[in-house]
Amino acid sequence: MFDRADYPYTETFVREAIQNTLDARLDVGRPAIIRFGFHQAALSSRRAFLEGAVKLREIADFPPVEDWQNGQINWVTIEDFNTRGLDGSLDDRLGNFWNYWLNFGVSNKDGAKRGGRGIGRVTFLIASRMQTVLALTRRVDDDVTAACGMTLLRTMRTEGVVRTTHAYLADNERDDVFGLHVAGDFNNSLAAAFSLNGYKSAPTNSGLALIIPYPHADLTPEGILASAVEHFAPAILNGSLVVQVDDVTLDKGSIKDVGVSVAEKFHTRSIRDDVKRYLDLIAIGMSATSELKVDSKSGLAPLRDTGQIKAMQEACAAGKKIALNLSFSLKKNDVTLPVSLRAVLAKTPDDQLPIDRFFREGMSLPEVKSSMPGELDLVLLVDDENLATFLNLCEGKAHLDLLESKEVRAKLEKNGYHLPILLKRFIKGLPTELRALLTPDITQPEIDVFDAFFALPDDSSEKKKAKGAKADVNPPPPVPPPPPRLSPIVMETLPDGFRVAANPSYGDWPVNVSVTMAYADGTRNPAWSIYDFAPENLNSHTADCDANFSNNKLTARNCGPTFAVEVTGFDVLRELDTHIKVWKNAQNN
Repeated sequence: MFDRADYPYTETFVREAIQNTLDARLDVGRPAIIRFGFHQAALSSRRAFLEGAVKLREIADFPPVEDWQNGQINWVTIEDFNTRGLDGSLDDRLGNFWNYWLNFGVSNKDGAKRGGRGIGRVTFLIASRMQTVLALTRRVDDDVTAACGMTLLRTMRTEGVVRTTHAYLADNERDDVFGLHVAGDFNNSLAAAFSLNGYKSAPTNSGLALIIPYPHADLTPEGILASAVEHFAPAILNGSLVVQVDDVTLDKGSIKDVGVSVAEKFHTRSIRDDVKRYLDLIAIGMSATSELKVDSKSGLAPLRDTGQIKAMQEACAAGKKIALNLSFSLKKNDVTLPVSLRAVLAKTPDDQLPIDRFFREGMSLPEVKSSMPGELDLVLLVDDENLATFLNLCEGKAHLDLLESKEVRAKLEKNGYHLPILLKRFIKGLPTELRALLTPDITQPEIDVFDAFFALPDDSSEKKKAKGAKADVNPPPPVPPPPPRLSPIVMETLPDGFRVAANPSYGDWPVNVSVTMAYADGTRNPAWSIYDFAPENLNSHTADCDANFSNNKLTARNCGPTFAVEVTGFDVLRELDTHIKVWKNAQNN
């Protein structure tokens, strides 16, 4: 998700930064501004803010950053303005502020936002070669300026004290949070050392600034500009977003020129080859007024033979761009809400790849696209608040696609949506269905067109059997497919642990089960330490199995049909990561 061939890291970095800025926008009458700055200098005054993290990384046996040893530093700053800042109580471990810094696996996201600084903190940490991020925020709710920071470590013992997987830029430990540096001189010194605006005066007196020391070489000004255009063009074109990268300003007036200047950095080839065509489609789609009423249950097929669609087919075939405002219904809590989205379609120019993009509130969902785009460009734009809230709940943490996972279904049902999966499938199918709708029917060929060239078989004539051929017999029926494989176990999450029990539908007992446990640390395979938890400090109950607890691994052998294992006593403020394996005695563990 963070650095794949189909989504390079720069795109993930820019998407997380900008969606956080748009979600925190303060005055909707003015654009939210996000500023990326690239800096390089001698360590000088910056050393004091980072040397504690460097020493702890040495103790954790992480490799040193060569530039640090040479007394040099480069860094990237991300500052947003006309935003609310990082809010939440500075004393509440479960508030928004400390959720961002301490509680991995917890997001501030609700259905009305693009994201919630959940995945973002990991994205910014791994942007740094020393896996460190510093922050300065001025909060509009209480006018408080606060500085904090984080560096990734290993669980270890230092000065006789057990340290967990992260260290924080703070003044002291206070209960289950940290006491921040409150002196104004500290915040001003941090801002001056790392060339931040500092949030001193209106209209830039609130927001959040991040500092990424020693960024990876993949992050470049040109790559950031290209990713901003590719993934947030509608927000820039409608004036709700301005992106500044060093001395380049990307706004609705400059977007075409800037986009063309960084065209080679676009990831998607169809956009890279013709940036102006891409931006023209979005601009036309944003102003679509031609109404097309749709029943999301029956789809677009019933509209195919209407005069309105026939006229659109002819216009599209003639090379005109077709802009539509699709309206349909969304049912929530027994209330039917009228919702809409905009679409624009056009013939793809010869020797070009089709453009295929879906935007929700100005942000691209690049996985919502057609598997058969054919020869039509298509851009879909959702700005309707009710529909955007629904779709946001369908997107999952990465905001790339519309999903149908158990987690997504549970969120939709909790929020009172009626038949949400059917509506989600209708919307996700629009890139294919709209293209099919505006593609004219193919004329059927005459059935006797080849009569003069080929001898056609006569169904009434008796077929000759080959010499020695066996008499006709009915073939045996196909072997039915095997039944679906049942899992022997079911798992239940408890407030401070978990419970694994036998699946009543399973019958091939006994089996063996192992559960490996560790606290999540933002990686795929989190490390465990004896200082995190030990078996003797947990509460465990077992039934119908031979159970053994070793370090962070529980093994239950010879599990029978009434098998159950329950383990509780974990830290409720940390996310527990479990890996489960089931095997039979004849298999190698």
